[in-house]
Amino acid sequence: MKSLKIIFFGSPYYSVPLLDKTIELGHDVSLVVSQGTTKTRRGKVIKTSVHQFCEEKNIKYILPDQFSDPVTKEIMSSNYDLGIIYAYGKLVPISLIEHCKYGIMNLHCSLLPRYRGAAPIQHALINGEEYTGYTFFRINEKLDEGNIILQERYQILKSDNCSSIQDSLTELAVNNLSVAINRLIQGEFLDSDQPDEISYANKIQKEDSIFYWDLDVVTIFNRIRALSTWPVARTNLLGEDIKIIDANYIQQDHDMAFGEIKAFSKDELLVSAKGGYISINKLQLEGKKIITNRDLFNSNSEFKDRLLNNLGLN
Repeated sequence: MKSLKIIFFGSPYYSVPLLDKTIELGHDVSLVVSQGTTKTRRGKVIKTSVHQFCEEKNIKYILPDQFSDPVTKEIMSSNYDLGIIYAYGKLVPISLIEHCKYGIMNLHCSLLPRYRGAAPIQHALINGEEYTGYTFFRINEKLDEGNIILQERYQILKSDNCSSIQDSLTELAVNNLSVAINRLIQGEFLDSDQPDEISYANKIQKEDSIFYWDLDVVTIFNRIRALSTWPVARTNLLGEDIKIIDANYIQQDHDMAFGEIKAFSKDELLVSAKGGYISINKLQLEGKKIITNRDLFNSNSEFKDRLLNNLGLN
């Protein structure tokens, strides 16, 4: 493959392997576009992982707040063979798409046209999908539409959560980046346009994290692992607002009230729900750090005493 002059768009940590692979393949990444810096409450400046990578590798980058006319003109002052996008976080204007000789290729973490939008992995987990995958496609002016270049299926494991799937899909896609670029240049698409099986994965909101114990155990489990990175599944347990970061489930008929404690020891914390029990592995009490179930059992917290009292063990 001949070396191409490329403009890359990306922001989070999982964009970095695709950018790095693009360089490894011998392409000239002449400009990177990433999200701008943010500040913590204490004033610490936070850079995107792609921003940090560009500084470390001495790659030219820009951090536009929006694609204003001056920003667009700056980008278009150079010619590019191809644009590559992975989790940039903003829509790219049609003028930039048309400016690249072969257009712009996007990596999306679903089997398009299913789960178009900002949170495909989270919605696939919430909906209990057995499979997901990734798609390389040539973008147009619409959201996650365009010619499909390459897709690969991934079986969702019970041990998966949103971040593990993100990492797995990224690794698979990185290994096929060269194939995807070649197909795009040759105009080899899986179909001329995406078919009609369309669904959407809207951006996750903080209120999506709330659940109640009268839901089915599988539904609760899927929500917990879908939201384990952000905003993290939230509920109330014996009057305590908690976040659950990691859990499992046991399907079993029972006659307990929902949200009651089935078992609590250093090895397990089982909470009753519809159709079984949720086994909590990692949790976070309001205003506290993330702890394991074992940490909680070994603590002197009032919440631990409440759990034991519910079992009649204190």
